Amino acid sequence: MSESEMNSYRLTSMEEPGDERLAQIMREVAEDARESSRFAAERVAEGIDAAILSAQKRMEETIKRLENE
Repeated sequence: MSESEMNSYRLTSMEEPGDERLAQIMREVAEDARESSRFAAERVAEGIDAAILSAQKRMEETIKRLENE
């Protein structure tokens, strides 16, 4: 199916999508979902890494403070 055919279809249309068009729509939705999930996983990993670094810094500061007491 050509890109212009895909772009001409609207879900609000009164016509039902054909099998090929429906399969293409589903592939695009799946691709968008994978990309969104990958982006979210990267953001979570960045947050975890930042939390680990923060906890390590606090632990090091606490150890230094306790050694000086």
